[in-house]
Amino acid sequence: MSKAIIEKMIVEETKNLSAEALNEILDFIQFIKTKKFKKLLEETTEEDIKTNLNELSAVSLTHLEDEFANYKEKYPHEE
Repeated sequence: MSKAIIEKMIVEETKNLSAEALNEILDFIQFIKTKKFKKLLEETTEEDIKTNLNELSAVSLTHLEDEFANYKEKYPHEE
């Protein structure tokens, strides 16, 4: 079954439920997301984190360099 069909079925199945039942479903969804996130954290190594931060830093640095390229010509400042 496709994701879209499952999502549609979930919406249909929950339409006439009480607020209490919907709250339980929401709790379960949040539990599943938390469980998935914890598993991802356990699988992520310190080296993965360092690599990702270094890549992010490189992208940020490139962006900043692009932003300030020819800064003095673009934004002359009289003294």
